[in-house]
Amino acid sequence: VWERLMAPPSADDLNVWGDPARSYNVGISGRGQIALASLGVIDQVLEYCARVNGRMDWTPGGGAEGTIRITDKKYATQVIQRDRLVAVLLREILEKYGRQVTVRHNTKCASVEWRVGGGATLTREPVEFDDTKTDDDGKHKSPVRVVEPFVPFVVGAEGAGLKNAVLAAMDSDPDKKCATKIKRFVDKNPRVYKTIPINLPKDKFRNDLNYSARTSGEVALECLPTKEGMLVGILLVKPGDVATCAKLESLGTARAYFNTEFPMFAPYVTDTDLDAMTKRRLSTLPTFAHCGGKQIHRVDTGSVTSNKNKRLDSALPETEPGGAVVLGDSIHCVKPYFGLGVNSAFEDVAVLNTCFDDVGKSTGDGGVGDDKNAEWQSALPLFSQRRAADSKALVDISRGFDGGFLTFVLPLILDGVFHKAFPKLFSPNTIAMLQKEDLTFSQVERRKRLERTAQVGILGLGFSGVVWVLVRFVCAALAVAAKIATPAV
Repeated sequence: VWERLMAPPSADDLNVWGDPARSYNVGISGRGQIALASLGVIDQVLEYCARVNGRMDWTPGGGAEGTIRITDKKYATQVIQRDRLVAVLLREILEKYGRQVTVRHNTKCASVEWRVGGGATLTREPVEFDDTKTDDDGKHKSPVRVVEPFVPFVVGAEGAGLKNAVLAAMDSDPDKKCATKIKRFVDKNPRVYKTIPINLPKDKFRNDLNYSARTSGEVALECLPTKEGMLVGILLVKPGDVATCAKLESLGTARAYFNTEFPMFAPYVTDTDLDAMTKRRLSTLPTFAHCGGKQIHRVDTGSVTSNKNKRLDSALPETEPGGAVVLGDSIHCVKPYFGLGVNSAFEDVAVLNTCFDDVGKSTGDGGVGDDKNAEWQSALPLFSQRRAADSKALVDISRGFDGGFLTFVLPLILDGVFHKAFPKLFSPNTIAMLQKEDLTFSQVERRKRLERTAQVGILGLGFSGVVWVLVRFVCAALAVAAKIATPAV
């Protein structure tokens, strides 16, 4: 495993997880919990989570008290710091599979070259390389690159950015063995953010809520609890809001801003934490991207005929089953507003694991047999079949949430009205439907598309009826007026 980031601290190091710079929180929903349970790590993760049972919202002009809404879900959202989650999963991997799995941190995949006989040749290099460094003679120093001449199975999970070498190689596959085509969308509603710790007194505030406050200037402060009780807030600002961004650059202006715009939280934010926040740069949210919704794997098991491959290692086998697959943010990159990113990534892993299990059962070898060709060639296309369309649907739905009134607010209003009036015909709003663990994203998208068509049709018929009545009324009025205006003979 090659990981760009540094190794995370221990999940038990309380000094670290009180640092907001390491405490970007993520919520694990029912989808993620089911996936983690299938992988045998749910209990280990829940040990470090804070349970969230509802929300408390403050809206512009809504008063100082805020509104609490308690949710009744089968799976309550579990919140954990993102890096802490990584620490827990890494510990499980090393404890259970330390002899089979090697994790290299501060390491990136620099290039991927598909081998004719299957698998790939990978090149790795350290992330911390500084291209300004020179040797003793003043010449530019090149990064120390290491070539892995034969890797039979490659998994790309590095996001949808240009740095993902596996995804880039699949997108531009010269042998046309892969139909993966990355689609990146322009961010039409960008946000930048800073994190801030908030120490809410337990005698005044519940510690099992997602706290949310918004200003009239469209700045949002979203706060989630941690297991130790500290609240971590994410302050979301439009990058074009120069005035607000400027206020977050110094302690004095930031304190005045919090006192004015977020008085419910200001008393519980220390000057030390606020000053540290002003010194951190604004971070950006990811932009939307997907892989086309058709194929997210590559399989090649032909004979090795390339002289280049043989030069890399003359002992390479003439034929070798192999393949590649992308998952997580690589195939469905979304903004983290509704907790769909990390949870759908866990689902990807669980689905891929199930695909190998199902192929193993069908071949009678339990998933780990001698017929590796059958495993690769069957399991990876099965993964694309089960997950590619879902990944695209997730991104398409999420983009609608980011589009403003017409694509987000209005559909929520329509869903609320029609579901209340005809609960057996119309489902709840899309956000609620995405939380239903038994529905795939594709199923949610198809159902909502049908319901939206029906809603437009019903509204259109109603509007036509109103117009027909108005026309008849106007015609009758004109006829009466004509009679009045006609002189008697």
